[in-house]
Amino acid sequence: MKVRDYMTANPIVLYKEETISRAASLLLENRIDGLPVVDEAYKLIGLLTKSHVFRAMKNHLPEETPVGTLMQTRLVTLYDDQQIYEDWDEELEAGRLPVIDRSGTLVGILTRTDILRAFEHQTRKTISQLDAILQSTYHGIVAVDLKGHVLSINQAAERLLGISSQKDMLRTSIDELVSDKPLLNLLLSLEKKQMVRLDYDGRKLLINHTPIVTDEGKKIGMASVMQDITELEVISEELTAVQKLNRELDTIIESSHDGIVVTDRSGVIRHFNQAFSRMTGVPAHEAIGRQEEELERRGIISQAVSKLVVEKKKRVSVIQHVANGSVLLSTGTPILDDETGEILQIVMNCRDLSQLNQVKAELEEAKQLSERYHSELEVLRAQQMEIEGVVAESEEMRNILQMCMRIAPVDTSILILGESGVGKGVLAKLIHQRSDRARGPFISINCGAIPGNLLESELFGYAPGAFTGAQQKGKPGLIELADGGTLFLDEIGELPLDLQVKLLTVLQEKLVTRIGDVKERAVDFRLVAATNANLLERVQAGTFREDLYYRINVVPIEVPPLRKRKEDLFPMIRYFLGKFNAKHHVDKRISYESLELMQAYAWPGNVRELENIIERLVVTTVAPVIDVQHLPKMMLDGQTPSVAFPVERRQEAGQADEKTVYSTASVPATPAQEKERLLSLYEKYQSTRKVAKILGVHQSTVVRRLNKYGIRKKNDA
Repeated sequence: MKVRDYMTANPIVLYKEETISRAASLLLENRIDGLPVVDEAYKLIGLLTKSHVFRAMKNHLPEETPVGTLMQTRLVTLYDDQQIYEDWDEELEAGRLPVIDRSGTLVGILTRTDILRAFEHQTRKTISQLDAILQSTYHGIVAVDLKGHVLSINQAAERLLGISSQKDMLRTSIDELVSDKPLLNLLLSLEKKQMVRLDYDGRKLLINHTPIVTDEGKKIGMASVMQDITELEVISEELTAVQKLNRELDTIIESSHDGIVVTDRSGVIRHFNQAFSRMTGVPAHEAIGRQEEELERRGIISQAVSKLVVEKKKRVSVIQHVANGSVLLSTGTPILDDETGEILQIVMNCRDLSQLNQVKAELEEAKQLSERYHSELEVLRAQQMEIEGVVAESEEMRNILQMCMRIAPVDTSILILGESGVGKGVLAKLIHQRSDRARGPFISINCGAIPGNLLESELFGYAPGAFTGAQQKGKPGLIELADGGTLFLDEIGELPLDLQVKLLTVLQEKLVTRIGDVKERAVDFRLVAATNANLLERVQAGTFREDLYYRINVVPIEVPPLRKRKEDLFPMIRYFLGKFNAKHHVDKRISYESLELMQAYAWPGNVRELENIIERLVVTTVAPVIDVQHLPKMMLDGQTPSVAFPVERRQEAGQADEKTVYSTASVPATPAQEKERLLSLYEKYQSTRKVAKILGVHQSTVVRRLNKYGIRKKNDA
């Protein structure tokens, strides 16, 4: 608190030449006890008080006597930049102190009233700061007097107690705000209570309650500090559950007959069970915290499994020879980070193979385990693909998906080829999602669906007033909107020649100019194009630019039509059936006869046609099972198909001459002809999978037909 902020500025003064009569008049008129005396430069030279005037009158001095002869010259003064202190009140003479600046010029007077005003302001400021601190604290605080009236309550307490903050609660009785009896009794208690747990309005509260006592030891009220520990209780329960789970896992690991060792990515042993200690003769305190390679150097084990796992980044099984003569089959399995794919830990399972008569059985078991894991991995891959909306069971589609996964992180142009409806857009989205641009936009446009005169403004945008009907602020094109992401141009073969030139320029320069504008804007996008046309023929015909063709055809991906990958048909039917059952809240099933007719159908509309037909059947079929009579008329017009006699044959290099694919429906055949054909193929290949692949149908179809004709199946290879 600076003196200048609270002093009385421009005080009434006397000059040393003025008379005591003038001084008396000023003291009476202004009801003050003293006046500062200054010289012509307004420098303070003295102080005249009522006492000086009374003494002059007592001594009968003339009224014309100058005040300079009577004033007090030894003065207590203050500088205007000094701080105000409480003990100044005792130094005030005549109820006021002169205030000067550092040059000695009088600038004001500090009175007792000024000091009181300063300390009142400071007190209010301190109270305001304390209230702000009280209101900002996370814990709820409530203070009441001995009669239960609220002295103070912060926002946290209002929130915990469910009290409206709009109501002025000071001096309100606490029992009007809190109805819960146990909590009310605690808030009004005169005794100190700590760590009290209470349930209030669905919350768990932890309360510390303390009486408010003055310096004289008198109780004037009670204060309670409340903490919401609801979430802490949940976390505590979860922590207890995790600790229990850890104990259970430790018990399971310790009870295993096989040795179990856990290391980090550096091969440092973090844990192993008693079985491993028994097999190797190494106690826990000698191995935990040391690298597995150290055991190898000491000759305790023949080789470190963790090192091999880190090098190969996959599961590794080795035969370990232990110093005590034991032989172990040790399998190291990497535990990978789900996001980065880096190895976090390595878990090794060690089985004692010292008894030679068990070696063969153990190796056979390991082989079966490996095959099972491989099958589970295939199932997981298929499930992952279905989650992303891609169903791929045929070898062709699996190869295409693997290609998409490989090239997705590589920022290069891709051209997807295939008939309409085969899923080119789905693959484009999959490439975008698996690329480094996945967080950026995915902008898709069908070049054949927009008239040529509008397509240019959609792709490149336009400046304000570029043409009649244009938006006043202009509009960015789809190429600009794709900045940082992926631009998917479907049916690019329909792009007009003039726009092909502009697109080629954008791809080469990475700059785009809006219609009617001269400003070039930098763009960074990845181009994925698709078409159902033969672009090479259009290049030769002059309807598609050759330079643009080679620019976009960096990585071509050709998607086969559905009729040429019948192995995907049944999984797709299951996928779409489940999708539309869930969408329309029904539980429809499809009969085997219907599935076989669907398999015989050519599907000219490919996956899009299949999806639409499945949804149509789900919503229009009343019966729980979709049977043959429910199928569209175009599928029923043909005769009963024969699995063993497809129409189209083709001979491929290195493959059996029976290799066939469906292009239309199957040729009708008598049951005897079909049985003879199936029996001939099955005796030749000894596998329903191979027969299904030769005939281009699903394996389950072959199995049903073999059962139908009583052909006994052998163990499939």
